[in-house]
Amino acid sequence: MIKSLSNYRGFAATSAKFAVSALACFAIIAGTAPTDAAKRGTKTSAPAPKAEGPLTLMVSLQRQRVVVYDKNGQVTSAPISSGTKSHRTPTGVFSILQKRRRHFSNLYGGAPMPNMQRITWSGVALHAGHLPGYPASHGCIRLPHSFSKSLFGLTSLGNRVIVTNAEAVPQSFTHAKLLRPLPPGDPAAVTHDKSKSEQKAASAANMLLGVSPAHASEYEGLPDGLERTRAAVEAYREREIAMLEAAIATAETEHSDMAGELKVANDDLQETIKAEHLLRPEAGRIAKRLGDAEDGMAASKRKFRDFILRASTLQSPVERSQAHYEEEALEAEALQHMNEFDLARADLEALDKIRAERKAAVVAATALRDTLKSRYATAQSALLNTRERLDTAKKAFERRKLPITVLFSKHSNKMYVRQGYDPVLEADISFDNPQAPVGTQVYHAVDYSDDGKDLRWQAVTAAQKNLKVTKSRMTGKSRKADTGPAFDSAWPAQTPGNGLDRVSMPDEVRDKLAELLKPGSAIIVTDERKSYETGKYTDLIILTN
Repeated sequence: MIKSLSNYRGFAATSAKFAVSALACFAIIAGTAPTDAAKRGTKTSAPAPKAEGPLTLMVSLQRQRVVVYDKNGQVTSAPISSGTKSHRTPTGVFSILQKRRRHFSNLYGGAPMPNMQRITWSGVALHAGHLPGYPASHGCIRLPHSFSKSLFGLTSLGNRVIVTNAEAVPQSFTHAKLLRPLPPGDPAAVTHDKSKSEQKAASAANMLLGVSPAHASEYEGLPDGLERTRAAVEAYREREIAMLEAAIATAETEHSDMAGELKVANDDLQETIKAEHLLRPEAGRIAKRLGDAEDGMAASKRKFRDFILRASTLQSPVERSQAHYEEEALEAEALQHMNEFDLARADLEALDKIRAERKAAVVAATALRDTLKSRYATAQSALLNTRERLDTAKKAFERRKLPITVLFSKHSNKMYVRQGYDPVLEADISFDNPQAPVGTQVYHAVDYSDDGKDLRWQAVTAAQKNLKVTKSRMTGKSRKADTGPAFDSAWPAQTPGNGLDRVSMPDEVRDKLAELLKPGSAIIVTDERKSYETGKYTDLIILTN
């Protein structure tokens, strides 16, 4: 009983303390309630993230997360939902190809894809969608709606998107074999020698003769003797366009002149052929005269033969006297035919001489026409090629501010370069220790150095090549080797530094790339080939799975 009373008193005291605490909390809540209600009436949102320099979006399928990096490091991140096992999201190196605030799938029944940012034309994109906490999409990368909206405003076309299995983080990176840009130079110090430009323009058309359209579209390096600075190169590219425009004016004049000369030559040829043809009827008439004279002489010969046979049988003086007159008539007739034959033959010889001269004139006129025709075709080709060169130069000048992507593929031993989705350069390269994998290493130029003479880089390993150790196993009575490439522990590690160390390229290629390099440019060193996803209106795409 005492024990129960004691317990009751303890419980009562404790209850009183709780009651006091509860009243105090209620008083606090009651005092702050209007303010909280006012806050609930106003929508609040986190400030939009800000970025400096080119962006890289790192998507980890294992972590189901996207992290956005700029030149200073991480900017923002969010959870994702990637493709299921039956619709896997591809891993590799991509870029943003298209952006649409409102988009509907043309593969999956018009499903909405808000804030869509496409990374392949075959249907993979980042967009707002349901996030159940695990991979659930048909291959796209779903984002939280609010994050997709802020990310859409943060990114630009061409921003790099790297999809990996494990999480990968870009790190600040320096290396002796990184590509280097041209130094900035002083724009005010760049001189424009108009006389030299005009001289070059005057000979530009001749220089372009024989340049094929295929070569005309290739990237042209800098001429010898030009100061190798960014300012000097930009000034030269402007002058190059002026030179090509002047060359086109020259080529158009030559083309027009050749067209006029060719027309005159064609007209002369037609007149010469016509004049030669006019002699043909006269040749026919003379040939007929020759034939008639020959027939007449043959007839006179037969008449003489018949006359001699008859005259040998004549007996009377009267008949012989008459035969004498007949003989003189036959001789006169034969002589007339012979004279006609000689005249016709002389006329034919004279006509043949004239015809030979006119035929020679036709041959000469044809040769002149053919020569002018060839020169006209050459002038036309030069004009077309110069126009194509001008078009290429203008496009190159328009995209001069755009970064480039350089792909070193160990699979094909080729270097591919794109700028603004346009292929601008391709060259043969080689890899040291070619049997060893390099993985897929991505280097991103995020800014110029403080003095502007170099670039600041970030590097990340997007994928590593997993190789099997070749072992032998027994199958019945035979010994077979496991399939798969052998792994050698002496091979260099698949790191960004080793990737650059193993690439070899011609010095002239490195010099050409120096003109094109700028912040936002990327280098990819990989075991893989250029993906089939690479095409028109894409950057270089690499698939690593």
